[in-house]
Amino acid sequence: MGKKLLLFIVIIITAIVVSILPGEPWRPSLPKVSVTSLYNATEPGTTFMVNITVSNVTNLYLWVINMSWDPTVIKITTGDPAGLKKSGVYYNIYEGSFLKSLRSTRGLLVSKINNTAGTMKSLSCAFPTPGDGPSGSGVIASINFTLLKKGTSKIDINGPSAKNPGQCVLQNSGGTEMAVDIVDGVVSDGGPPFFSLQIGFGFIATVTGIIVLILEIAGLVILFRRPEPLSEEDEEAFEGIP
Repeated sequence: MGKKLLLFIVIIITAIVVSILPGEPWRPSLPKVSVTSLYNATEPGTTFMVNITVSNVTNLYLWVINMSWDPTVIKITTGDPAGLKKSGVYYNIYEGSFLKSLRSTRGLLVSKINNTAGTMKSLSCAFPTPGDGPSGSGVIASINFTLLKKGTSKIDINGPSAKNPGQCVLQNSGGTEMAVDIVDGVVSDGGPPFFSLQIGFGFIATVTGIIVLILEIAGLVILFRRPEPLSEEDEEAFEGIP
């Protein structure tokens, strides 16, 4: 029984390690900021909308985003008077519904947009007065781009957080900045990838761990299953074997 108990402990520890470490399903989910992607974009001059979405956020009061893209492939569309005006130019950038679904915001602000370089600095939105912000998921901004030529361009969120370099800023009503998961967008003349490593690896690893756990539990059942007693006929047959 001592060997069986030791084997039982080893199997359980192995199952737990394999199941939870790669996918980390126990880790609390961070707020996520994601950019929508566009595939099979082949017609120059086509315009398309890209949403910036926040999810799993609590009490969002302020957000600030730096963004870059390949200016030879795409540019921010201009000319809509309802868009964001900067340095005399109307950029087709619009506030999403997430913050203002709770109460009025100050509207969108931006420090600098350079369509030639493919950069945008400090696109932001916040509430003008103290108070709690919304929680959950929703669109915080929408940007209309124009395809200049066939190709691939990442739409990259890359700042301006000083606390978490390379990330955007999400701040709650208490002034605390949150750690964030970023999912960048892409514009491509090809189709979407068959498998997303960023999303898929943890899921596959976790599923693999669950399968291993099931197999090992099945092994335990076989290991510890008590043999059924022999019938009288089987006992007589067994005793007759030399």
